[in-house]
Amino acid sequence: MSTPTVPVEELVRERPARAGALRRGYKVADVDLFLDHLATALPAGRVASAQVRAVGFGSQLGGYDVADTDALLAEVEDALAQRERSHALAQDDQRSWTDRRSALGQAVAGRLKERRGERFPRARGLRRGYHPRDVDDLCELLVQHFRGSRTLTADDVRDALFRPRRGARGYREAPVDAFLDRVVELMVSYR
Repeated sequence: MSTPTVPVEELVRERPARAGALRRGYKVADVDLFLDHLATALPAGRVASAQVRAVGFGSQLGGYDVADTDALLAEVEDALAQRERSHALAQDDQRSWTDRRSALGQAVAGRLKERRGERFPRARGLRRGYHPRDVDDLCELLVQHFRGSRTLTADDVRDALFRPRRGARGYREAPVDAFLDRVVELMVSYR
């Protein structure tokens, strides 16, 4: 998680590299629309880092390169989180910022205290889920990070990949993804 050297207003005007003509990437119109929205909303202060974290795009052949787009959005999210933190700390009453960060910390810590194999609900039927061992391994690294014996970045969490597992053999994807969003939010709030 590096500190952006380019102001966030300039970052949202950049466009990611394109995937090759025969490779799938993010749908160009979706990404352009979102970046244009950010460029318009930033001056009015109507953009939150959580919006960037939650966005999703369709795919197309020859679209924007996924890794390059994700890296750009990670920089934008980090810059917005830094801005939010600075704004909150400049306020006379920092209670809401502190309360939000405390609630995030408690939610993350509570999930990390759960036993391996039982941290998240299981997928149902033949639905695809995440391999519990992969998710639990990341959770163990997060425990070490929050104890101070290992250093992880928000990008390490954003870039985590899990092997698929079908049905009850896997963790449901949505709760794992929501948890990881909270972890990233917590990590960038301390920058």
